[in-house]
Amino acid sequence: SLNPALRERMVEFLDYARQRKAILYYDPNFRKAHAHEANTRPDIAENFEYADIIRGSDEDFLNIFGEPTVKKSTPTIRFYCDRFITTHGAGGVNLYHGDLRLHFDSPSIRPVSTIGAGDNFNAGILVRLLKNNVRHRDLATLPKETWANIIRCGIDLATEVCRSYDNYISKEFATSYLSSLKYH
Repeated sequence: SLNPALRERMVEFLDYARQRKAILYYDPNFRKAHAHEANTRPDIAENFEYADIIRGSDEDFLNIFGEPTVKKSTPTIRFYCDRFITTHGAGGVNLYHGDLRLHFDSPSIRPVSTIGAGDNFNAGILVRLLKNNVRHRDLATLPKETWANIIRCGIDLATEVCRSYDNYISKEFATSYLSSLKYH
């Protein structure tokens, strides 16, 4: 989404999706190798404005804003999008939504590999939004119990992927997990 050669088409797509009330979920995935690319920050800010939910790791926000803690970046992020999720590896997950701020602990595990954890976390969030039939119009009033179920699903999938060298969950785990979901 930050590639100048593709940016115009990306913005067209975002406008198209926004007009149709799609939920726009943005994970900047801005790693240290990109931290020197200060010229992309206006595009990141524009992506934040398009987003209905922003999800980033503490590392992403450090590399974007140069602040040692997400807490210092929170007012800036909230200026663009009032609904965001920060992941902190073993330090858990924080959800910010309006006046709501919730923290969720990560299970204590011995990870084999963390490759794919963020992508599987995102997949868990999206699965739970879909399974709970959450629509764009519902986002502003989602109760904290529903948010807790959504975040827990992200944590569960990220935790599972950290238990193997694969960067994805197994089909068996996915089948079992999906059948165990309760809808709220």
